[in-house]
Amino acid sequence: MERLHVQLAVLVLLAVTPAGCDGGGNNDATQASAGTLGGFSTGGPGSDTDDAGTGTGGGSDTEFGSSDGGGDGPKFDLGAPTTGAPPEDEECAAVSEAAELVPLPADIIFVVDNSGSMSFEASEVQDRLNDFSNQIIGSGIDVHVVLISSYPNDGNGICIDPPLGAGGCPNSDTNLPLFNHVDRRVSSSSAWSDIISTAAEWSPFMRPDSSKHVVVISDDSPNMNANSFNSQFLALDPSYADYTHHSVVCHSNCASAADVGTQYINLTNDRGGVAADLCDQDFQAVFDALSTEVIGGTQLACEFPIPEPPNGESFDPDKVNVEFDDGMGGTTSIPRVDSADQCAGVVDGWYYDNPAAPTQIVMCPQTCETAQVAKNGSINIAFGCETIVPG
Repeated sequence: MERLHVQLAVLVLLAVTPAGCDGGGNNDATQASAGTLGGFSTGGPGSDTDDAGTGTGGGSDTEFGSSDGGGDGPKFDLGAPTTGAPPEDEECAAVSEAAELVPLPADIIFVVDNSGSMSFEASEVQDRLNDFSNQIIGSGIDVHVVLISSYPNDGNGICIDPPLGAGGCPNSDTNLPLFNHVDRRVSSSSAWSDIISTAAEWSPFMRPDSSKHVVVISDDSPNMNANSFNSQFLALDPSYADYTHHSVVCHSNCASAADVGTQYINLTNDRGGVAADLCDQDFQAVFDALSTEVIGGTQLACEFPIPEPPNGESFDPDKVNVEFDDGMGGTTSIPRVDSADQCAGVVDGWYYDNPAAPTQIVMCPQTCETAQVAKNGSINIAFGCETIVPG
């Protein structure tokens, strides 16, 4: 999965209007091109900026902060301002900070049938859950794992060793916030109902902005239908609306099957998850497919913290602009809207998390979606010139 990077360019707020800013946002650095971000096309040349965000002006760099990478604060490089050119040909003097746009976190609920016929399956889950989690963590995703299952002294229970588990097996392995073991003996048909009935024990560790995944592992059919579970699960919290359901159940009456898991399979197909066949008994392939789905389905965050201006400078929320570089030579300025409610009325846009006291810049959903799939794309957040708004 390609990572989108965000270039945070903080422009020095001078005591007078910066060179190149006419008070109306008409400077070369922030003018929108004729195209839109949605199409990643431009109708005219965009301003070029170098890696340090110094613009077209030459000269040596002056540094704010430690020059050797030490110190407590970020290092800023300030390009020496140009002189002698008309204001419209100059860019605002700038300092810059590079940061990575990280993927959203992922919260995964495993519920494992602990009935007598699940000895092999319980052992496989116990042996492979660490590798599964490490694959996800290694991709850069902040993951929380919930396991609903009894411990080994209660039916075909499970206990997870470190690093996912806490190291107290066979009777204790919860390792918050990374891993939460809900001690519940799951019968052959109660996987879904046990998820609902234990919500008070696992829901506090689910994060509002995470991708949600439910994984059922059972050799039987459930005691409730797919529509009933789906409606009850969605009613637990509005942030569960886009959850993905996965199932490792029997697709036929094979030797491993107590019953075919048709309801599980149907919901998995409806929610776009992995529907693995327990009859294959190939748990390495199952967990590889699950980790690929979780990693590939995790969206990148489209909320950017507003960085602190350099010492002696101040932040003006009406002098912020957001530009998108598609990585192919096209740059597009994105206008600001007042709130998320106004996103539907523009092609592309962004807004503040709190207009009265902003701490983050948030991309409109359509802008976020398009930017996330752009290979080598980047976002430039520029401070110092009048904000561009929809025309």
